[in-house]
Amino acid sequence: MRRFAMSSAALVVGLFGCGRPATPADDAGTQPRTTPVAQADPEPTVPERPTFAEHVAPIIYAECTPCHRAEGSAPLPFEGFDDVRDHATQIAEVTASGFMPPWLPEAGHGEFRGVRRLGSVARDTLARWVEQGAPSGDLAAAPESPRDPGGWRLGPPDLVLETGAAFELPADGKDVYRNFVIPVPPGPMRFVRAVEILPGDPKVVHHGVMRVDLTGSVRRLDAEDPEPGFDGMVFAGAGMPDGRFLGWTPGKRPDPGSDARAWRLHGGSDLVLQLHLRPSGKVEPITARVGIHFAERAPTMPALSMELSNGDIDLPPGARDVHVRDRYTVPVDVSIRSVYPHAHYLGRRIEAWAMLPDGERRDLLLIERWNFDWQDEYRLVRPLRLPKGSTIHMDWSFDNSDQNPNNPSSPPRHVTYGSASTDEMAELILEVEPDEPRNLAALDEDFRRKWLRGQADTTERLLERSPEDPDVAANLGAFRQLLGDKDAAVAAYERALRHDPDHGQANVELGILLMGEGKLPRAVAHLRRAAEAAPDEARPHLVLANALRKQGDGEQAVAQYRRALECDPDSAEAHNNLAITLEGLGALAEALEHFERARTLQPQTALFGKNVARVQAKLGR
Repeated sequence: MRRFAMSSAALVVGLFGCGRPATPADDAGTQPRTTPVAQADPEPTVPERPTFAEHVAPIIYAECTPCHRAEGSAPLPFEGFDDVRDHATQIAEVTASGFMPPWLPEAGHGEFRGVRRLGSVARDTLARWVEQGAPSGDLAAAPESPRDPGGWRLGPPDLVLETGAAFELPADGKDVYRNFVIPVPPGPMRFVRAVEILPGDPKVVHHGVMRVDLTGSVRRLDAEDPEPGFDGMVFAGAGMPDGRFLGWTPGKRPDPGSDARAWRLHGGSDLVLQLHLRPSGKVEPITARVGIHFAERAPTMPALSMELSNGDIDLPPGARDVHVRDRYTVPVDVSIRSVYPHAHYLGRRIEAWAMLPDGERRDLLLIERWNFDWQDEYRLVRPLRLPKGSTIHMDWSFDNSDQNPNNPSSPPRHVTYGSASTDEMAELILEVEPDEPRNLAALDEDFRRKWLRGQADTTERLLERSPEDPDVAANLGAFRQLLGDKDAAVAAYERALRHDPDHGQANVELGILLMGEGKLPRAVAHLRRAAEAAPDEARPHLVLANALRKQGDGEQAVAQYRRALECDPDSAEAHNNLAITLEGLGALAEALEHFERARTLQPQTALFGKNVARVQAKLGR
């Protein structure tokens, strides 16, 4: 609850629906309290003659100024009487309509932290103040305008990481999604309690989402792009760390977290910070900082990120109220801690709820007027507990008509599923904790297979629309392969190769499947073709080297491993596998060098340390 040094503090509390903190119930068996019960505060009412100093300033400073300030994300500063008076009519209009403060969830469908919503008394107070000519009142008695909360709001971090060289955002053009790769210093694994993101100029940065990568995939994408970071709305191999959501949006206070819900941060891994950037009319240098607050002990409440999604999106011009749905039945008792809905400009409505095994419905989220520009993560005040057998539902509605004011195309164009902002998505990302931490692995595997089946079905539909597209066929093969359906995966890869014999993904993945079946000559043939078609990509050379080593051709395997490292010197897997081959050939000193390099690149991988120790012993060190 925000407090103000003024006589109208009680009224301000009422305006925003904040009451006294709840007190715990008496312990069972204790004697009744003998102290008198305090009288309840009277219901707030709209003042007869509101003034800025006594009634309006507390509302504006609490709910508007955190963003509407000189260095804030909003365009108009509201830091004093003159600022607010000059825009009084506009303020009354946008608050009366609910357009401001920007808060998408509807009341009564989930209770969330950090709600930005004005009550009716606050809205009517602003309206009456404007109707009466926006009087100032005694400005000397007005509360002070809140100070700029710039800097670390959770206190000095234990570790500060930076994005490095600035990315030059063009002066104009379309919105940009830029992914900044931030290396984590080498060292032992630590547990992170909280993360705070300082994204640079909030007038340019619309929002940010952060992931963690242990695979090196984002580092490779960064290296391939000549500018700092890389473009797009995908995270490659990065994911939510231990199921926890990390992000920044304007006006949102960072989550202080807890030791119980901390997540692992491995030395030598990579953070990837995806920023949604909007051109400002001039070239803007973009940098950001990330503050890490470490936990004092290991977490006790692990989490899993679940993404309900459906790629079966087909929106012809003029289509209205097109529903896209998904659902998932939890195999164990769980609690939902946060929800993050995601669609693009054509999304209009999202509803999420759970049906318990006994038929009871629990509302999770309802947004009647989706706005891509104000997407956010919503953290529940109290986790929503769902017993085993409960089904979580997601229902998105889309509007691709000219009646949709957010439609980016005029006239409307045909829109389908895709990662570009002018394509569409239908997602609901959940942060879920199993009641029993030991059930996390079973929950993870069950949901992974559900997600893979959905992705495979979506890709099947895409292939029906584009039957000669080798990329779609290869992607289908990958999903079938992950689901363990090797025959279907082989058929999909072979279909891709009929349309593009040099297709890299199809040749590599088919080679891996053939290797697993012991069909090494066929595997080597496909892998050689992939390596020849993409001589500067590390992975085809690495996988070809693995096949040659299995085939007993150590010298050729060494040559391919060396080529893979020329393409990607930081591939821990290539260093390790080259070292294994060199060790088998008796070149122990060089093998040790590559084992040590692999351990340096991925210190969290225990196998690399064991390999170093083994060869050191052979060398008598």
